[in-house]
Amino acid sequence: MAAMSARVRLAAAVLAVVVVAVPIVFGLVDGTAGTLVGLAFSGLAILVAGCAYAVLGLVTRRLDRLERRLRKARSGKQSRRESPRGATAADQLRRERDQIAKRVQDLATLFEMVPIRAGLPALGLWTASADLLVELVGRLVEERPATVVEGGSGASTVVLALAAREHGITTRIVALEHDAAWAETTRALLARHGVSDYAEVRVAPLGPTSLEGHHTPWYDEAALADLSDIGLVLVDGPPEGTGPSARYPMAPLLRDRLAPRCTILVDDTDRPGDADVVARWRSVLPDFEFDTLHLDKGATVVTRS
Repeated sequence: MAAMSARVRLAAAVLAVVVVAVPIVFGLVDGTAGTLVGLAFSGLAILVAGCAYAVLGLVTRRLDRLERRLRKARSGKQSRRESPRGATAADQLRRERDQIAKRVQDLATLFEMVPIRAGLPALGLWTASADLLVELVGRLVEERPATVVEGGSGASTVVLALAAREHGITTRIVALEHDAAWAETTRALLARHGVSDYAEVRVAPLGPTSLEGHHTPWYDEAALADLSDIGLVLVDGPPEGTGPSARYPMAPLLRDRLAPRCTILVDDTDRPGDADVVARWRSVLPDFEFDTLHLDKGATVVTRS
């Protein structure tokens, strides 16, 4: 960076000489007209140099910041600013790099498994992450369930429908959605991808449940009335802000509707509230196995073979 600064100062000195000398030289050669031409050339030189200086300054500042960050990481000066597991700044940078690489790979895998050609909402924010969708599609293709139920709707609904069409799976996909406007958005996404016939989005407003002692609203139980032989469940709703243990009712209310072979995939179990819900399900689903999946937002898979 010091060498670059020296070159910038040298270029500025040369420019100053040019700006002063050019009008004088043109004036000696061609009098007043030459002086005016020389001044025009000098003005153009100043304009070009100013633009170049601004761009070079921006790049130099960005490089300076990156160099300082890497130098501190290498020297361990940021070691006191550690992650909860005690990693240095250099370790943190490596983890961030690996995480980005993983997400790119997850997206590539998803697009290999499912023909997504009409766009999806951004994945991994409030929507399902790419690695969760890869897991979900893998379960659908492997197990080929008669009925799939989702708590919540969106990108996952579209991906499931696309996967069912792509892999020739005869299944019934039903997404429970409490927000009527978002239900319409999901239906529009299904139509855009040409898979409206493969998935149904049911508006099920949040309200009281029949579960004793559970006071947080859940999807209207009437939406479950005709569902049976459910072999795959995605639990990604209701939203966390609904109340304590918002996703708990899915297991006890669907228990008698589940197929002999069934998989329940629960998103967001890095959050204590959702992890607690899964823990409480152990007594509700005693014949199921519980396994943790190390996905972006945490997930648990609950299976009965």
